[in-house]
Amino acid sequence: MVGRGVGVTAVSDAAAVPFACRDDDGRVHDGVVKSRAIRCALSRICGVCGEVLTRPIAFLGPEDEALDGLFTFPPTHVSCAHDAIAARTALGQAEAPRRWLVVTTGGFDLVRPTRRGDPVLFHPNSVIDTASPPR
Repeated sequence: MVGRGVGVTAVSDAAAVPFACRDDDGRVHDGVVKSRAIRCALSRICGVCGEVLTRPIAFLGPEDEALDGLFTFPPTHVSCAHDAIAARTALGQAEAPRRWLVVTTGGFDLVRPTRRGDPVLFHPNSVIDTASPPR
């Protein structure tokens, strides 16, 4: 779907400013907005485009998050994960990691913070594949 006369796809716009990094008033934040992260988990919507998720579900993050199995960025469509990486967004990280990993899964658990101010985390529970996207 192409944007109104600007020649940019909706997914590309979302990849540059992901749904999870905007608040309800449309303001853009450097990090993941906690209320949006929770909405993504409970309503099963993509953290990049904001649309309903389909399986498989993808999580993307730096290597350490993939190895720990705990992601700070909400679940995404596989295609949205690759679009976001291609757009070189930081996706809630302090800066974009040198190497992203994409983990595809059939499901996930929401890990709520134990202390005020801690991030919401996501734990894939039926991992299908872990891959480094092409550069």
